[in-house]
Amino acid sequence: MAAKIIDGKAIAAEVREELVKELAELKAAGANPGIATLMVGDDFGAGMYRGAVEKFCGEMGLGYRNETLPADATEEQVVAVVKSLNEDPAVSGILPLRPFPPQVSDSAVINTIDVGKDVDCFHPFNMGKLTLGEPTYPPATPSACLELLERYLKSEGKDVTAELEGAEICVVGHSNIVGKPMALLVLNRNATTTVSHVFTSNRGNLAKHTSAADILVVAVGVPHLIGPDQVKEGAIVLDVGINRVIVCPECGTLNRSKKNPCKKCGADLSEAQQKTVGDVDFEAVSAKASAITPVPGGVGSVTNMMLARNTLRAARAQLKK
Repeated sequence: MAAKIIDGKAIAAEVREELVKELAELKAAGANPGIATLMVGDDFGAGMYRGAVEKFCGEMGLGYRNETLPADATEEQVVAVVKSLNEDPAVSGILPLRPFPPQVSDSAVINTIDVGKDVDCFHPFNMGKLTLGEPTYPPATPSACLELLERYLKSEGKDVTAELEGAEICVVGHSNIVGKPMALLVLNRNATTTVSHVFTSNRGNLAKHTSAADILVVAVGVPHLIGPDQVKEGAIVLDVGINRVIVCPECGTLNRSKKNPCKKCGADLSEAQQKTVGDVDFEAVSAKASAITPVPGGVGSVTNMMLARNTLRAARAQLKK
């Protein structure tokens, strides 16, 4: 039996409708919620994310401020911009878009952000609260995973608390942005939580952990890392990975670049098509899992709505000051 598809686009639309109502209430109470993005240089991925944030802010009626500095900006200049955003009453949330150039340290920027405007939980203070089970602004991508999971379980008529307590949840990936906070979020829900990563794989132990999981969250940025042999029958699979790959026209193997021949059959890839895939082999794993998120159209669709939710939460807190 094929897995049920957890439709991120549909869930994002539901969340957006809820947030638009909350935004109207906040504006009526005198708040002026808005997000500011901070970008240094012209990194393609950061630029794409910046455009996506500006787009959803415009669609929802959230305020938006863009701060883009040249790649040769000094750390002092970047920190000065952060301080100006801290003081701007029209900015409820500040979103630093990384990577920063080498002369600008992540910590210098993040530690300068007002903890009340740190809407993606980068600041050590907010990460500390997450660790203690008291998150003020839970990070957007892990929150999107949990939102998808909870709404799916409810749609199946299941009690979310009962389903999460004691459940074997394996997170693949230990980044500060997704893997670690995701593990903390489900640990705070009393799940039995395992975090696996590249060093787990290097030891040959990855499948031992992933195949024992009732719920599997994969966030490593490796196309089709997880196949059906690494997934428990009936597991729920949340795929966070977004990878642009080249599909070999001869053998179907996924490659990273058109510049080199296919890594499997040696075919020329110069005319091959690009495709967006996740870290999970969707078609193969769908035959074994009970539910799965697609890529695209899964976790990524909900992430921006979690960022918007945190921004409204921050605006509400600022209104009370």
